[in-house]
Amino acid sequence: MSQAAGLNFFAARYTEARERFLSAALAARARVTSMEHAMQRGPEGEGLYLDVAVAGDPAAPNRLVVASGTHGIEGYSGSAVQSAWLSGPGPSRLPPDTAVVFLHGINPWGFAHRHRTTEENVDLNRNFIDHGAGPRANPGYAELHSSLVPSEWTEASVAGIFAALDAFRARVGEQAFSDAYNGGQYDFPDGVFYGGRREQWSNQAFRAAIAEHVAGAKAAALIDLHTGIGGWCEHVFLCFHAPGSPAWERARRWWGERAVNRQGSTHKALAVYKGLLIDAFVDLLPGVETTATAIEFGTRSRVEMQKASLSLCWLRRHADRDPALAERVRADYVEAFYPSAPEWREAVLKASEVFLCQAVAGLAGQAP
Repeated sequence: MSQAAGLNFFAARYTEARERFLSAALAARARVTSMEHAMQRGPEGEGLYLDVAVAGDPAAPNRLVVASGTHGIEGYSGSAVQSAWLSGPGPSRLPPDTAVVFLHGINPWGFAHRHRTTEENVDLNRNFIDHGAGPRANPGYAELHSSLVPSEWTEASVAGIFAALDAFRARVGEQAFSDAYNGGQYDFPDGVFYGGRREQWSNQAFRAAIAEHVAGAKAAALIDLHTGIGGWCEHVFLCFHAPGSPAWERARRWWGERAVNRQGSTHKALAVYKGLLIDAFVDLLPGVETTATAIEFGTRSRVEMQKASLSLCWLRRHADRDPALAERVRADYVEAFYPSAPEWREAVLKASEVFLCQAVAGLAGQAP
C-alpha cells in the first residue's frame, strides 16, 4: 500500500472513519458485529456504535485485541491503523491459531464529537473501577481543582493554571504531582481526568465485547491505541504489568526493551492510575494468559498536552461566552490529539505495521 493510499484512512468525521473501517473489514472477510449507543447521537444526529471486526478464526486459541477510541478523539488515528491493517496483507497472513479482534470506537460519543471524554465528561480510562465501593478520594486533585477550571481562557488565566501546577509540583514532588493530576479523580464532574460516579455505556460495551469475542481464548493480548504522550512522530509503549512478571516478560520479548522501559514518555513520573481499560481487560479474562499495553503516538510536549486537556474543560463549560475564541481553542485541541501533518500520519501507519506484526507473531509463539 502506498503512503498516499494509507493516508486516506485518516478521516475527517466519525461517520467517515466508521464507514472506512467497516468497508475494510468487509473486504477482508472479517466478521462484524455492532453495539449501538441507544441514548446518545453524534453531532449530525448519526448513530454511535462500538463496532467489532474479527479477522481469522473467531474460536482461535490466540486472540489479539486492537482497540481504538478509548479517548474519543484519539480514535481517528486508531481507526486509521485498524483500517490500514485490514486493507493490507495482515488478514491473509494470520496463523491458523490466531485471530485479531478490532474494537472500533470504544467511546463513540467522544469520537464523533471530537472530545477526549464521554458524554458525561468522564475519562473512560479512569472509569473501570468498582463503583459500588464508592468514589475514590484524590486529595491532591481536590487542592488543585479550582485553579484548573477558570471561567476565562486567556493568556493570563492559562499562565495562572501552570503557576498553580508548578507550585504544587515543587511542594509535593513529581510522583505525587502526577498521581494527583493524572491519576484520576471522582469528585469534580467538570474537572480533568474525571472517572465518573457510574459505569459509562462505553465501559459496559467494552466488557460485553470482551466476553463475547475473547473469553474462552487460551492466550489474549490487548493493544489500546492512544495519542498525546511522546515526541513528535514517535510512539511510546505503556506497559503496566508488574516488572519481571510473565506478562511483562512477554511484552519485552515481543516488542523489545522499549515495551517495558517507557522510552520516549514525556511524563517525568507516570501516575499510579485508577480505572484503566487495560487492567479491566486482564481482570475480565481469568485463566487466560494475558498481555496488555497502551501505545501512544506522540504529538506535543507535556505542557502543551496538559493545556489541551484543560482547554476541553473550559470548552464544555464556557464555549458559548465567546464563540470565535471557542472555535480557535477547539481547533488547537483537535490538532493536539489528531495532528493533520502527513509526516505524523505516515509515522503512525509505519510504526503500527511493525508492532501489530510483532504482536501476532508473539501470540502465535513465533517471537524470538
